[in-house]
Amino acid sequence: MRKLVVFDLDGTLVDSITDVALCFDRALTEEGFPAPGVPGVLEAVGGNLEQVVSKLLPETLRTSANIDAVKHRYRRLYLESDKPNTSPYPGIRELIRDLRGLGVKVAVNTNKGQALSDELVGRLFTDHPFEAVVGYDERFPSKPDPHGVRRILARCGLAADDAVYVGDGKSDIETARAAGMDLLLVTWGQATPEDLATVPADRRVADADAILRFVRGDRT
Repeated sequence: MRKLVVFDLDGTLVDSITDVALCFDRALTEEGFPAPGVPGVLEAVGGNLEQVVSKLLPETLRTSANIDAVKHRYRRLYLESDKPNTSPYPGIRELIRDLRGLGVKVAVNTNKGQALSDELVGRLFTDHPFEAVVGYDERFPSKPDPHGVRRILARCGLAADDAVYVGDGKSDIETARAAGMDLLLVTWGQATPEDLATVPADRRVADADAILRFVRGDRT
């Protein structure tokens, strides 16, 4: 049985994409830039905040100053938002409860900013079951660099072989690979057909129970 599960946040533990897209769209508008609407934002999500903002801005406007302006506006809007459309995916709260009941540690590694991650996790998981929540911090490398995973492993006193990484997209696939950790790719988040094709069928999971079975080492 695995001793630690490291989860991505958005698209893996929580369905937050609508509120994220609305705040990005509003941030662009308030900063005076063209806003693509929610469908356009959805096409740009993935990677750290700077990468997302860069994809959302027209190429001729992708200056450091413009990216910083939209980035800071988005962070403020998202932090202040009530996030009415955001909630854990079905079965996730029960999965966390069951993992902890087995003595398995759980943690979060995300490219969402640290303050935003702490606020969201604290609001949606009020018993705060996680050993660590490692969000994006400009002082450190972001995913897919394994820096955050290594911090979590060190805090838990565990090795990569003791753990499994659970995510929903290319950045998570690359993070797990860079950390030397097994991966489970969920099919309910933002994974593209190309992402899914790079992961063996037995490492794609369609529901929370499949994660629990893998962690327990069930053979059937």
